Amino acid sequence: MKMQQQQAALIKHGFIYKRTNKGTGLYCAEALDKAGGVSHGFSTREGGITVDPPKASLNLSWTRCGSPEEVIANFKIFAEGAGIDYDDMAVVNHEHGANVLRIAHEHRGRGFYKDPLPPCDGIITDDPTVTLVTSHADCGAYFFYDPVHRAIGMAHAGWKGTLLRIGAEMARRMAEEFDTDPSDIIAATGPCICRDCFEVDADLGEKFQSEFGYPGISRPGRQGKAYVDLELAAAVQFVEAGIRPESITLMNACTYENRQHFFSHRRDKGITGSMAAYIKLIQP
Repeated sequence: MKMQQQQAALIKHGFIYKRTNKGTGLYCAEALDKAGGVSHGFSTREGGITVDPPKASLNLSWTRCGSPEEVIANFKIFAEGAGIDYDDMAVVNHEHGANVLRIAHEHRGRGFYKDPLPPCDGIITDDPTVTLVTSHADCGAYFFYDPVHRAIGMAHAGWKGTLLRIGAEMARRMAEEFDTDPSDIIAATGPCICRDCFEVDADLGEKFQSEFGYPGISRPGRQGKAYVDLELAAAVQFVEAGIRPESITLMNACTYENRQHFFSHRRDKGITGSMAAYIKLIQP
C-alpha cells in the first residue's frame, strides 16, 4: 500500500543536538531517546584530533584519512563521548547495496581491529554486547529499534541503497531473525544531503519517482537534472514495510548545508572526512 498524505502528516521531523563531555556532538531522535533501552547517535566533525582542514577534526573515515592511528584515536574519542566501548563496535562494510547481516558478540571489532564484515550496508542484532556502526558523508543513516523483542538495526543508505529499499529489507530481516513485528519498530533517519541539495540526472530522478510514487520524491532541477528527497523515500519504504508513521522520525539535518557540523562528499568534492552513526542496546 502506498503511503498516503494522512500518514505522512503523522511522521515526526527534527533532531536533538547533544554536546558531549569530550567536546564532540551527536544528533539524536527524541523518540528513540524516550523509548529507553537503547543508545544511539550520529556524530559531528567536532572534537577530534585531525588537523587537515578539509578533514578536521573528528574524521572517522578509514579511506580518507591521514593515518589509521589518527582514525582510531578519533573513534575512541567518539566512543567515549557517546558512552560506548570502542572494543564493542562493528561497522558495516558498505557497497551501496541492500545486504543486511545479523551480527553478535563474536563480531565485535569487525572493521576496526578485526577484519571487515562481508559486504553489507545494514547490520542487525539482539545482542547488547555489540554496537552497530555505519559511516556517512552525505548518505543516509537508518536507526531501527524493536522494543518488544529488544532488537536493533543500523543501515547506510546512499541513493543506490535507498532505491533498493534497504529500509524495507532491514524490517524484513528483523522479522525473520527476531520475530519483529514492523509495527513495533521505532525508526529514524540521520542527517544526510537534503532535497534542496541532492541534484541528480533527470533519469535517476524519474527512477525514484517511479519506485516510490509519492509526490515530491523527485522534482525538476536544471536542464537534464532533478532533485531527489532521500528522507522522503526512506519514509515511504518504512511505511510500506509496516512501520507506523507516528513511529518514524526524519531528522531533516542537511550534511551539505551545515559545514560546521558535517563533512559532505558532494560539497567538498570528495576531499573530506566522514561521520559515524551508532545504535546499541542498553543492558537491563
